[in-house]
Amino acid sequence: MSKISNVEIYPTAIAMKDVFTIGTGFVGDSDSAGDHIFVKITTDDGYSGWGEQRALPTWSYETTESISSTIRFHIAPLLLGKNPLNLNEIRSLIDHALKPAVSNGHPFAKAAVDIALYDLCGKILNVPIHSIFGGKQHNEIPLSYALSIDTPEIMALKAKALFPCSCYKVKVAGNPIEDEDRILAIHEAVPQAKLWIDANQSYTPSNALELLKRVKDIREIYCIEQPVSSQDWFGMKRVRESAAIPIAIDEGCFSYYDLGKIARLECADAVVLKICKSGGLLDCLKSVYVAEANALELLGSGLTEAGVGFIASVHLFSTIDLVLPAELNAPVFLDALAIDGAEIVDHVVTVPDGPGLGISVNEDYIKEHPLTSNSLK
Repeated sequence: MSKISNVEIYPTAIAMKDVFTIGTGFVGDSDSAGDHIFVKITTDDGYSGWGEQRALPTWSYETTESISSTIRFHIAPLLLGKNPLNLNEIRSLIDHALKPAVSNGHPFAKAAVDIALYDLCGKILNVPIHSIFGGKQHNEIPLSYALSIDTPEIMALKAKALFPCSCYKVKVAGNPIEDEDRILAIHEAVPQAKLWIDANQSYTPSNALELLKRVKDIREIYCIEQPVSSQDWFGMKRVRESAAIPIAIDEGCFSYYDLGKIARLECADAVVLKICKSGGLLDCLKSVYVAEANALELLGSGLTEAGVGFIASVHLFSTIDLVLPAELNAPVFLDALAIDGAEIVDHVVTVPDGPGLGISVNEDYIKEHPLTSNSLK
């Protein structure tokens, strides 16, 4: 019987190929490497599993330092000596030590460890992660990509450059007039593509409705995501009651408990699934069940995680039905994925069938690109 013998944490710097700005501000560019926390869990009989999460405190509250210290001092000691196949026991221990509170507690740190545990279990059982969740329904996952906030002309050019991408997540900044120009330019550049508008909390309810009024004739707009502040569920409800297109919730929903309340309040038509904010794969899947039971559509996304987090999302999304291509930006935004073996052709990724994540982690790259924050030395 395998027992966990070691937990290693690698805060890693991975640069972006281009500037990335969303409604809450700057994410990164080619001169500002992103903070990625990799986790390697090893057993006494030689198996190892990898997990990863990106720290982006402008999007959610966990930082590189908090994720690393939470795993190192609070989660890792609970794992040592445990059978990694006893996932329910391990999850219970972690949730007892780090209480979820009202919504979700330390989800990014938990998600990095959770992915590593499932990778480890898949390797021990010699099955891909998707088989642990009942098996894939889709052999391939089409991808959509975010268009960073910029001038309408530049956003349109970037959309064209990503052809044959069939769906774009259009980042908007909270100004109806300027954002209308951005959306119109992108639509004219790629008229057949679906547009998934993402405000990242940058709008008030009134201004969000003004934007939707301005772009109402563009039939290719499928939905608008998180138009208002994450705490403002009633603002979401106000927008939803007057909007002609689906309203999706993201930053305002971190757990399946959140989603149960959102469904009762009838303030969203769709939910954006992210492993990071759910705290792991199983809890993300629990949100799927709540959504399906309440007629909420499913959108798949990530936080521009590198290859490990990216492929983990691919495994999970292959087991469910998404209404749009999954918005997983790593292949076009990151300078490196830190993995080998991912198959991506024309913005479609093949779901791996190898054990665990089904890819090889480039451990040399991870060790050669450490973050240099003094608090992590």
